Amino acid sequence: MEESLIQDEPIERSIKIVIDSIENITVKEKTGISFIVIHNDIVLGESIPLIIDPDFKEPPQVYDVNFGVEFLFIVNDRNNMNSIVSTPILIKVTSDVQDQHVPNSSRSVMESKQKITAIVPQQISTSSSVIGFCTLDLMPILLGEKLLVERLIVQTPHLSFDGNAISWQNLPLLNATVIYDGEEIFSEQAEINFLSVTVESIYNPPIFFTEDADYKAGTIIYVDNELPENVKFEDGKWTKYRDLERIKRWRNLSKLQSRARLSKWKLDYDYAHKNIKNMLDVELDLQKKVCQDEPRIEWNFMNRSILWDVGSEMMKKRLVKYKYWPFQFMVSKKIAEKSNIKQNGEELSECQLFQCYVDLSELVFPGIKSTRVIAQLYTHDASSIAEKTGLEKDIFYTEPRSINLKEQESEKMDIKITESSPLISETGEPVFVIIEFKLFYPLVPCRLESDFSDIIEEMMKLQPKITKSHYVYSLDLAEEQYATCIRKIVEIITESYRDELTCFTQYLYKTGTYLDVRSTLKLKVITLLDQKFKKTAQNMNTVQSINSQNFIATVYTYLVEQMHQAINKIVESRLLEDDDLPRTIIPKKLFFYAEEAYELGHVDDARRHYQAAIAADRNNAETWTKYAIFLLKINDTERARECCREAILLNRRDKFALLTFGLILAEDQSYQKAEIFLRTVTDFYPQFVEGWIILHLFYTRINYSSGIDFVLRIAEESVRSDDKETEISSEDPLAWTMIHCPQDNVFMITATLLLKLHFCEFADLALEKEMSRAGRSTHVLYYLAVRCYLSQQYEEALSYLKEAESIYGLDYSISSLMGHCHFQEGNFADAIHCYEFANSMINRPDDLHLVQTRMGLYYENAGDYERGLKVFLTACKTSPTAETWLGAGIAFFELQRFTEAEAALSEANQIDNRNVTIWKYLCLLNMSLQRDDEFTQCYEQIAQVNFLKVLLISKTGEPVVVMIKVELFYKSLQGTPLVPCRFENDFSDIIKEIMQPKVTKSRYVYFVDLAQQYYAIYADLALEKKMCRAGSTHYLCLLNMSLQRDDEFAQCYEQIAQVKSL
Repeated sequence: MEESLIQDEPIERSIKIVIDSIENITVKEKTGISFIVIHNDIVLGESIPLIIDPDFKEPPQVYDVNFGVEFLFIVNDRNNMNSIVSTPILIKVTSDVQDQHVPNSSRSVMESKQKITAIVPQQISTSSSVIGFCTLDLMPILLGEKLLVERLIVQTPHLSFDGNAISWQNLPLLNATVIYDGEEIFSEQAEINFLSVTVESIYNPPIFFTEDADYKAGTIIYVDNELPENVKFEDGKWTKYRDLERIKRWRNLSKLQSRARLSKWKLDYDYAHKNIKNMLDVELDLQKKVCQDEPRIEWNFMNRSILWDVGSEMMKKRLVKYKYWPFQFMVSKKIAEKSNIKQNGEELSECQLFQCYVDLSELVFPGIKSTRVIAQLYTHDASSIAEKTGLEKDIFYTEPRSINLKEQESEKMDIKITESSPLISETGEPVFVIIEFKLFYPLVPCRLESDFSDIIEEMMKLQPKITKSHYVYSLDLAEEQYATCIRKIVEIITESYRDELTCFTQYLYKTGTYLDVRSTLKLKVITLLDQKFKKTAQNMNTVQSINSQNFIATVYTYLVEQMHQAINKIVESRLLEDDDLPRTIIPKKLFFYAEEAYELGHVDDARRHYQAAIAADRNNAETWTKYAIFLLKINDTERARECCREAILLNRRDKFALLTFGLILAEDQSYQKAEIFLRTVTDFYPQFVEGWIILHLFYTRINYSSGIDFVLRIAEESVRSDDKETEISSEDPLAWTMIHCPQDNVFMITATLLLKLHFCEFADLALEKEMSRAGRSTHVLYYLAVRCYLSQQYEEALSYLKEAESIYGLDYSISSLMGHCHFQEGNFADAIHCYEFANSMINRPDDLHLVQTRMGLYYENAGDYERGLKVFLTACKTSPTAETWLGAGIAFFELQRFTEAEAALSEANQIDNRNVTIWKYLCLLNMSLQRDDEFTQCYEQIAQVNFLKVLLISKTGEPVVVMIKVELFYKSLQGTPLVPCRFENDFSDIIKEIMQPKVTKSRYVYFVDLAQQYYAIYADLALEKKMCRAGSTHYLCLLNMSLQRDDEFAQCYEQIAQVKSL
C-alpha cells in the first residue's frame, strides 16, 4: 500500500523561461511594453511595463527585459505532459501609452531579475493594446536539452493586407532562453513516443461545400490507455487560393488570428508517388493540383500528442487488425455565438457527416516513422466505418448534457443517414483529403543492421580464426628473428628442391607431359623458323660449313630471345594492378562457355568452367554468385547456399550475392532471415528498382500487408528517378532475349532479372502482377514462355509462344525460343524449321549463338557437313567457343579437309583443353594422317583427364563409334589383346535404349544406325580373334525383330545356335 501511495505522489519539475531582451521596436511616444507568458490559456506570469522612449536610431536599440517565469509541471500526470507536447508557450506583447510615472526602463539587469512575477493563474488582460504574439516550443527540453535559446519574431495580432501591414523585417524580435536543470524528464526505461497528425486540405469539394459553412475534421488517438480519445480539427476554411507559405499550424491555437499560430514545420512540397500514398482508383498529377488556385477546404493544422507505452501498443494492434484509421468530417452552417449547449444542439440538427479511411499500414513496417496519404471521402455510414476501422462511436456525436433521451432521439432522427458511397465532384473528380501521420520513434523498430551483423558473425564463425603475433619491442631481437627466418626458409627450399627435383622429372616422363611439351614446341619451332628464316635456310649447303654454324647460332639466339620476351611479359603482368590484369575478361568468357555447355546438356563441362572462373579470381564475389546460380539450375540448393555465403563473406555489400541468398532462404521458407537479406539489398542500394520489387513480391508471398504497397510505391518512384539503378543490359541470355522487356516497367525488368537468376516462382509472381495490369500482351506471354522453358515445361512454353505469335507475329526471338523448345523435346525437324527462319530474319542480331550451334549439330548428325560447316564458321566469327570450333573441325574432318580440321580442332583445344570430344577427334585426325606419336599423346591425354568412357547418350549426337575406333587403334599399336565382351556390354546398352517404350522417332533412328555400326566393328573383331558371344547376337536378334527384318533375324538365330554348339 505504501509503494502505491509513493507511486501516486506527484513528481513536480519546473522549467525556467526567461525573456532576455527585445529589439527592433519603435514607438511614436513614450510607451510601456509588457510581456505575458501563457500556456494553454493559463497565464504563467506578466512582467512590469518596460518604458521605451520614441527614437529612430540605427541600428535599433536592444532593450534588456530579463523577465522570467517558472513553469511547473507534473511528470507523472499524463494529461499535464500531453498539454506541454501539444501546445507551445504563447508570449503576448502589449503596450500602454504612459500618462503617469512608471519605473525607468534603463533599470539594471540585477534589479530586473529580482522582479520576477509570481506564478499565479489569472485571466488574460485586455485593457492594453496588443503589439503581437510569438510561440515557444518546449519539445527540445522534453527530449533532453538543458538549455534552449530562441530568437522569436513578434507577429502582429491580425493578418492584414492594407496600409497597416508590416513587413517581417520591421517586426520586433524577442530573445528568449529556456533553462531546465532538473533530472531527466523521461527515464531511459520509459517507453514513450510522440505522434503528430496533420490535416491538410480537401480537394475537389462538391458544390454544396459552400464558403459560409463551418468545417471540422476529427480522428482518434491513443494516449495512455486502451480507449481512444477524440481529436477535432476545427476552423476549416473554404478558399479558392493556395497557401503559399505552406506552414503547419498549431491545432490548439486555431482561434488565434496571428501568424504566431504557425509552427516551425512546413508541409512537404514533394508530392511524388514515392512520398505520398494514393488510395484513389485514379492517377492524378497532385503537384499540379495543389499549386492551382481552385476551391479547397483548408486546415493545415497539426496536432502533436504524447503516446505512452499502452497507447503505442494499442495503435499498433489496431493498425495490424484493421489497416485503416478513421477520419470524419462535419460540414455545418455557421451560427451566431450562443451558449455551448445550444450551439451543440444546432450543430447536430443541421450538419452533414462524411468519412474516409486512411491506410496507415506502413506505420507498422519496421523503421517507418511517417506516412502521407491521399484518402477518398465517402458519405457517412456507421457500419462501414466500423467494419473498416473498428470505430464504434462517431467522433462528432457526443451526448449533450442538458437534453433528455427523447430530445436526443428526435435530434438523431433529423440527421440524414445514407449508404456510404464515394464523394464525387460535379466534374466527375474524386473528393479527397491529404493527411499526414508522423511519429518520433517507429512503432516497430528497425533491427536490420543488428540482425544482418549477427548473421554475418555466424557465417564468420565457420572461418578459421587468425591469431595475431606478439609485437616485438626490441630492434636487435627483430633483426635476429629476421635473419633466423631467412636461414630457415633457404634450408627448407633447398631441401625441398633437391627432394622434389627427381620426383618432378620422373613425373614429367611418366605422365607424358615431357613428350607433349617436346612435340608441341617442336611444331611451333619448325613453323617459326620456316616463316622467319625461309630464304636463309635455302642457301645453306652443308651443316659443317661456317655459314651453317653461324646460322644455327643466330637461330638459337633468336629463339632464346623470344622465349625471354614471353617470360618477361608474364612476370611483368604479375606486377600490374588488379584492374590492368585480364582477370575480369577470363571469368566472363568462362561464364559464356559454361552457359553454352549447360544449354547443350554438358553439365559437367559447365561445372568445370565455373570452377575455373573461381580459380582464376577466387576473391571475386561475382564468380561465386554465378556458380551458385548454376547450382540452382541443377537443383543443388545446398551447395548454392554455401557459394552465396562465400560471396557475402568476400563482399558484404555485393548486390546479387545478398539477393540470391535471400531468395534461396525465401524458397526454403526461412522468411525471417530472407527478409533481412532482401531488405539489406534495398538499404545498401535505395535506388535499386528490382530490389524493391523483389521485396514487394516477397511480402506478397507471405501476405505482409504493411510492406506490400509501401515498397511498391518506392520502386515505382525509383524507376522514374534519374538516379535509378536497374540491371537491364544489352547482353541477352543464350536461349532468350530482352527485346520484349519495357525498360520502364518495374515488374517486367524484375521478372527478367529473376529469370536470369533462375528463381522461376518469384518470376511467376512478377508476371502475374504484370498480367493483371496489361493482360495477355506479347511481352507477358513471351516471358511466361521463357519461364516454362527454364522449368523444362516445353509444351506449355510452346502454347504461350503460339499465342504471342498470333498477336505480335513471328520474329527471330519467338521463332528461336520455339526452336529451343522443339529441340529439347526431340522434334528436330520442327526445331530446324524455326532456327532457319530466325537465322534468315533481316532484323536479327549478329550473334544467334545457340541457334547456330544447334543448327550445326543437327546438320552434322544428318550427314550434311557442308551446311554444318557453314553454320559453325558463322558462329565462330561472332562468338568463338570450343563447341563451335569443334563442330567446324568435325565437318572439316568428315569432308577430308584435314589441314583445316587440325586448325579448327587446335583452336577448340586452346579454348578448352579438357574437352574429351576434342581429344577424340584429334586422335582420329592423327590416325588418318598416320601420326602415331601425336595419336598416342592425344589418347593418353584422354586417360589423364579421366574421360575414357563410351558416352551412349549425347545431346550433340556424337557417334559412339568414334571412341570405339580410337580405342581399337590404340590397343593395336600397344599390342593389347582385344576383348569382345567389353563391347558386348556397350552394345547391349544401345539395344536397351532402342527398346524403350517412349523413345522418339529421331532418337530411335539414331540408335539403330549406331547399333549397326557398333555391331559391324564387333563382328570384325570377333571374326579376327575367332571369338564370339551369344549375348550380343541375342541383342541383335531383338533389334531385327523390332525392325521386322525376318531374314536377318533368322541368320542371327542360327549364329546363336552355332555358338552354343561350340
